[in-house]
Amino acid sequence: EEITIEGPTLYFLRPHEVLVAGKHGSDLRTKIVLEKQEYIRLRDAKSGNLRQVHGPATVVPFPHETVTSREPQRAVKLSDLEYVIVTDTLSGAERLVSGPALFFPQSAYERVGEALQKRPLSELEYTVVTDTLSGSKRVVQGPALYAPASPHELIGDTSHAFELKQHQYVKLLDSATGRVRVMRGEAVIFPAAHEVPAEGNPAVRNAVNVDDETAVLVLSLQTGQQRLVTDQGLFFPQPLEEIVEVRKLVRVEPHEVAIVRDNKGAFTFHAGNGTGDESGAAFHIPPFSELVTMMWSSGTSKEDVKANVVRNAKQVAYKVPVQKIDLRPQYAFFEYKVRTSDNVELILEGTIFWAVKDVPRMIERTGDPKGDVWYHARSALIQAVSKVDLLEFMASFNTIARAAAADEAFYEERGVKLYSLEVTRYECADGKTASVLQEIIQETTNRINRMQKQRSDNEVEHEELTAKIEREKQRSALIEAQAANEKLQKSVEGESEGTRLAQNTLAFLRQLNVSVPDAQERLSLLRFFSEQATLTKQTEHLSTGTASLFLTPQDVNLKIQGAHRAGAAYV
Repeated sequence: EEITIEGPTLYFLRPHEVLVAGKHGSDLRTKIVLEKQEYIRLRDAKSGNLRQVHGPATVVPFPHETVTSREPQRAVKLSDLEYVIVTDTLSGAERLVSGPALFFPQSAYERVGEALQKRPLSELEYTVVTDTLSGSKRVVQGPALYAPASPHELIGDTSHAFELKQHQYVKLLDSATGRVRVMRGEAVIFPAAHEVPAEGNPAVRNAVNVDDETAVLVLSLQTGQQRLVTDQGLFFPQPLEEIVEVRKLVRVEPHEVAIVRDNKGAFTFHAGNGTGDESGAAFHIPPFSELVTMMWSSGTSKEDVKANVVRNAKQVAYKVPVQKIDLRPQYAFFEYKVRTSDNVELILEGTIFWAVKDVPRMIERTGDPKGDVWYHARSALIQAVSKVDLLEFMASFNTIARAAAADEAFYEERGVKLYSLEVTRYECADGKTASVLQEIIQETTNRINRMQKQRSDNEVEHEELTAKIEREKQRSALIEAQAANEKLQKSVEGESEGTRLAQNTLAFLRQLNVSVPDAQERLSLLRFFSEQATLTKQTEHLSTGTASLFLTPQDVNLKIQGAHRAGAAYV
């Protein structure tokens, strides 16, 4: 039997008693001193029992007792945000201790787990707590600082409540019952324990504002039927309804046609001028229907078409989507390789001017009218050029192109019309042939230039002669006008002079009625005075002018007698 002697004391060994040496060989051992926040566990080596001693205390182990840990253990200090789970290792029972506290195990057989954090929840946060024993779940809403009510509760992740504005909603699915409910704003929604968002991310969705431009295609999950909602206002789906698509109003310009295909494959054609005016048309696509999208050949990519970029490509290297068919005439550019009958390979460039005329026939016969026009025009042009030689082609390539475009039956059965096929440029594919062709073209150009120059010179000379003729005509007209004016002036002056002479004569004769009764004598006197006045006027003109007067002897009744000389004659 072993006993422990606790000091301070003076102890004398009894007979048959011996000191038991400690671990370090010493007979005396140090007591274990515990502070207020410390405790120690001792194990009895004989019985295997454990005992626990709390501080503050001085502990003297009993015989056969050993300390389970090298140092005293400290009590667990729990703050307001912490809790621990304590397990009884004998019974397996667990209990939860929540802070704030300074926790000492109640027995030596209790094991203290790590300190865990309580779950802080704001006003808009919640967490789902699961009881691991029963499997039941419950929702804990904020604001709260939550610690589990029992050790068997498992706290889930912190989630944010659904904040809904007036135009928003959330659809929640109860995973336990399969029930779906729709919650509309304005509200803050906390889901139930088994509820999850029925729709993917985002869970909160906006209601659809249905107006003149917008409609909603809705699928009923009960019946599988679709309906198109056009009633104006905010649309919130029912729990078993799903929004398939928000459809915008399809506008069709007066020059366009849109094709709608239903689930039976029937086509409906919406023409912009179907009402008889030029205001266009607008419609919503019905349920179980779609707007037909055709893939047309194009020299411009789909990205360039969206960006309104025209690259003037001469090869149909892309397929672009077309939903509205443009009925206006449109251009397509081409670059074809052809070969003449004398085996000269040419590269032709030009434009195709075409238009869609019959949309139902087009949709029935082809899915790519532009590609059909482009490739058939190439085939027709290759055939037409192969029948002529190079010189004939150079002389009449436009005529050949018009002949190649004359196959109207091919285009009519596809609902299109080819207005023109124009070659704007051609060149030889072979370099040597191209050089010879350039020389021919240069010589032809020079000849045309010379002819044009000669024609211009002729036109200039013609205009010059025409101007001279016109000038002479105007001069002749001027002379005629001057002569007429002079004649008129002299006529007026003559009439005036005649009137004056008549009046003078009449006055002269009246004054001589008494002195010269004989009328003949009066007339003789009048004639004499008139002749004298005329001679006086002539003399005045001769004396003041530069004219020379030549008179004969008979005119002046003059005889000249000079000195007689021998051999001379009398004049």
